[in-house]
Amino acid sequence: MITIVLTWLPFPLDFLSKHYWLNPLRMKMKRDPIDIIPYQEIWLKQFEQAKKDLSFALGTLAVCIEHIGSTAIQNMPSKDRIDIQIGVKEVSDEVCEVINAALQDFGFSSAYLSEDHLPPSESDENEWKKIYLQGVTHRWRFKANIHIRRVGAKNYKYALLFRDFLRNHPESATAYARLKQSLSKHTRFDRDAYCEIKDPVCDLIMINARIWEKSQSQA
Repeated sequence: MITIVLTWLPFPLDFLSKHYWLNPLRMKMKRDPIDIIPYQEIWLKQFEQAKKDLSFALGTLAVCIEHIGSTAIQNMPSKDRIDIQIGVKEVSDEVCEVINAALQDFGFSSAYLSEDHLPPSESDENEWKKIYLQGVTHRWRFKANIHIRRVGAKNYKYALLFRDFLRNHPESATAYARLKQSLSKHTRFDRDAYCEIKDPVCDLIMINARIWEKSQSQA
């Protein structure tokens, strides 16, 4: 029966590993409702605990570990989940296997190859590949999204610049927070819709972020 169904798929089988709703590893994950809550000071301490544990487990494989996303921005409302970026030298199946082996004692769901939202001005998908790991473990009393990206790749730099720009521009951060709060009320149980609307807004913010970055380098 399975063979018959797959025979009629209107796309190659490797398509299954590239799309959220068809990736078996992703389908097993419980997707929490999208609830945006006020900024919590404890988020910084939670990140530091995660960084310490991940650094010890991954050793030199982790070139750097950064706190990214809304929980890394002072006074920014956010989902109660820490976003962590781990910089590695390359993103590949082999690295993914090494990471899963190194972190097996944590009881995480398996890390898997994925890709970030591709901004409209970008065409090189290799620059937006990553390894994703859902950071839910008995060791932590919090949850995390762990994004493993190649150091220097466009998606790696995007996450850091987005964070730094909003840290330095409170008005933009407030506007972004209001958007997320309003959007979450309408898409609380539809994460795909939430991201489809939010991602282009992030791209708009990044236009100003790059202008700001350039001005900083010229100062």
